[in-house]
Amino acid sequence: MKMKKLVALCLAGAMALSVVACGGGNKGGDSKTAGSFPGTKDKDMVTVDIRTEPAELNSIKTSDVPSGNILRMVISGLYKLDKDDKPVPDLAEDTKVSEDGKTYTMKIRQDAKWSNGEPVTAHDFVFAYQTISKKDTGSVYGFIVYQNLLNGQEVFDGKKDPSELGVKALDDYTLEVTFVNPIPYALHLFSFSSFYPMNQKGYEEIGAENYAKDADKIVTNGAYKIEEWVHDDHITLAKNEEHYNAKNVSIPKVKYLMLRDGNARMNAFKAGQIDSINIAGEQLEQAKKEGMKLTTYVDNSNWYLQFNTQKKELSNPKIRQALGMALDTDSVCKNVIKTGAEPATGIVPTSIAGADGNSYAKTLGDITEYNPEKAKQLFDEGLKEIGMKAEDFKISYTTEDSAGAQKEGAFYQEQWKKALGIQVEIKPMPFKAKLAAMDAGEFDIVFAGWSPDYNDPMTYLDMFATGNGNNYGKYSSPEYDKLIADATKEVDKVKRQEMLMAAEKLVCQTDAAVFPLYFQSVTYTVSDKLEGMTRTGFQEFDFTDGAKIK
Repeated sequence: MKMKKLVALCLAGAMALSVVACGGGNKGGDSKTAGSFPGTKDKDMVTVDIRTEPAELNSIKTSDVPSGNILRMVISGLYKLDKDDKPVPDLAEDTKVSEDGKTYTMKIRQDAKWSNGEPVTAHDFVFAYQTISKKDTGSVYGFIVYQNLLNGQEVFDGKKDPSELGVKALDDYTLEVTFVNPIPYALHLFSFSSFYPMNQKGYEEIGAENYAKDADKIVTNGAYKIEEWVHDDHITLAKNEEHYNAKNVSIPKVKYLMLRDGNARMNAFKAGQIDSINIAGEQLEQAKKEGMKLTTYVDNSNWYLQFNTQKKELSNPKIRQALGMALDTDSVCKNVIKTGAEPATGIVPTSIAGADGNSYAKTLGDITEYNPEKAKQLFDEGLKEIGMKAEDFKISYTTEDSAGAQKEGAFYQEQWKKALGIQVEIKPMPFKAKLAAMDAGEFDIVFAGWSPDYNDPMTYLDMFATGNGNNYGKYSSPEYDKLIADATKEVDKVKRQEMLMAAEKLVCQTDAAVFPLYFQSVTYTVSDKLEGMTRTGFQEFDFTDGAKIK
């Protein structure tokens, strides 16, 4: 997933969120020498930081990164990602693919159990896929299932019964999944949360509205189970001794703190109350001086502005082009973010592979532009076209309520004022409130981010198609929709890439429905206690693949 996902990425690193206490952390570590950080005292538990409350742990409805970090530990799907982000079998013991590349027939492990005691069967996948494909389920991420599975769009539109969806239980432990078109990243999809199974009995007994709202209101089948959930403070996972891979899971418990302030994180780490934190840009020099073990990786996330195209002020593409062209993204990366983030060249990050295996973004080239003079010209032309005067142009910028996010917003605010002569109101709000505002379309410009679900440009581009649940700005272009639809069907890699690049230029340049800001890198540190934790651009945390307590 990177999983993403903003909807929903929780801001990390320099995007340190608003101050709260270090709730849930163990008090005090061992005495340490310079450059030594022993970590938490509990010999059976590792404590890390996910920065904010997970927005949705119902795998049928989830779309945010913090939730994905938890779900990856407590739910086993057909496939999972290894340390190199390659899909490997999880519950799928044997997979056969039809000659046309559309149908996958998988044998399901017979030793997997749900936390309510029921066996995991092929029927759990059928129930999950049928439920997520129903319009009244209201799944933001449902499109990744119903737009790819045979008859999925018709099921979503109410034209066909869910039983006609391209998923069948041939018997209790044999699952057949049929896609509309051959999908080169199908195994990656099977590792993603929207393709997880769901225990029907547990889901219906708890009820869709209450499901996964507390630790005792979710049924899991993964390497860990949720032991405790203190909302807005911490979630504690305990090893599932009945999981098929339990013998290879070394860490008995994992606690996820929700520290919304970068300084609070740093202080907690130095005090031995937490075993791994992200390092904010302004903390890098301090961390180096104190001898912290630092690791940096490209997390494949992109950050961008999404414009509400339904607002009169933002209905004109020239105005949207101007708002993006007025921003110096190189300066924001160097002087505000300071975590190694790179100015975006488009919506797809440079780490994503293209048709020839090389960087898709580097093949495309830079499709962004910083040009304040041209921005002012376009802005004036756009105002004239919508019949509005500059003094009547009133818009707001919605972001998160952290000091870092507001500092970044103030930077953009000043650049818009300088280049375009407008005063943009900053509207900070908590992460979950921002997601709700986006979902309701209650924003003008929103600071958004996306974390990939699989290593392909499509994971960044299909969300701007008409009607997509993540298309919060309500951008709609028949030309864009056709390019995405045609690319989905195209089997020639080069032709497919050409379609995707044309679509990206359309949404970023010509129509300017979004403006790419930067690609994010993450720097983190770990205590001396923890080793082997997997952190990659597709998996922020994984404790099931070699992680252990020293």
